[in-house]
Formats: sequence, C-alpha cells, structure tokens
Amino acid sequence: MTASEPARTDGPGGSLFEERLSSTRRSWAWLGVVVVITFFAIGPVFAPVAAAAWIVNVVRYRRAFVRVDADALWVGKRSVRLAALDLDTLDRAGNTWPWRGFSSNYLGANPIWTSDSVGVRGIDGSRPYWVAVGTNRRDELVSALRHAVPAAQERVGPARWASPTSALPPPGWHPDPWDPETRLRWWDGGEWSGYTWPRAAPPPGGQGGSP
Repeated sequence: MTASEPARTDGPGGSLFEERLSSTRRSWAWLGVVVVITFFAIGPVFAPVAAAAWIVNVVRYRRAFVRVDADALWVGKRSVRLAALDLDTLDRAGNTWPWRGFSSNYLGANPIWTSDSVGVRGIDGSRPYWVAVGTNRRDELVSALRHAVPAAQERVGPARWASPTSALPPPGWHPDPWDPETRLRWWDGGEWSGYTWPRAAPPPGGQGGSP
C-alpha cells in the first residue's frame, strides 16, 4: 500500500477505470442519523465520536477519486493490490461505522452518498482489506474489477497470499482474517475459500479436516 496519489497514464498499463467523487448535501444530512443511531444503539458517550468521525470522512473524501489500474485499486490516496482482492466478495457496499475510515486497511468513499456502491474484500500478506466505495458508474467499475483482478492474480500467482518473509500455511481451518475473534475460514493452501465456521464450535472433521 502506498501513500501517494498515482500519476494518471493512458494506454496499456494506465487507468482501466477512474471516477471523481464529491460530497453532497445528503452526506451532511446523514450526520444527524448517524449520531441518533449511535446514541441509542451503542451509548451517548460514543455519539460525539461518531459525529467527529463522520465529519472527518466527509471532508476527507470531498473530492476523492476511485481508480483501477493494472496493479491496484485506489480510493483516494489509499490502495490495495488487485491480486489481493477476492472477487467472491464483490457486491454492493455495506455502510460501516464511520470511524472505520481511520483504518489504513479500509478503502472507503461515500458508499451512501452516490447512486450506487461497490464493496469487495481481500487480504495481502496478513492484512485484511475492506473496500466500500460509492459510484455513479457501478457497472463500469465492476466490469473493470472482474477483468483486472484475475489478470493480476495470474501474474502474481498463489504466493500473493503470503508475506515476503513467511511460507504459505498448510490447508486447514485458520482464524478468519476478516473476523478472527468469532470465525474460522478454510485455507486451501493457496487462497482463502468461502467456507467459514464459528470459532465456538469444532470445525467439520476437526481442526485439520476439510470443509
């Protein structure tokens, strides 16, 4: 993950998709909704935190861009390698708690302030990534990801799931990188599968059994 905005290029290796977003009156209207929900669902003490986080996110993504190039998906100045994304999780974005925007593993931009949204998850080494972006060109963005992600994964190979200094773990049930406290997820030796199991219950066939 890098911390600088990519230079725009054209032609092979350049942008496969790019959209400039902007905050609207709707984004500020939802501020009150977020505060009320937080007040009653979590507690009054968290309401100011939610309000501050929401304001930071609105300002932060005021003119954010979403970009797909040959190697990465960019949301503002944050990026995740395409090879790390799991297309099985590609769907519409859920509206997460506003303070998630402070996490460097979260690539979010206005999922409720535009006409539609795209959500996808991935893991790069040991770091899970969540992407939740608003877009007025959802079909184009989804098409770009469906084209670019497999191409990037084919170039990188199965080793994309391991950090440069560690070996790939053996197949088996391991803590879910997206929810390690409550779930196990099946690792097939090359990538994370869609099979999950509650941590409180023994997985099928025992800890090493297949799903």
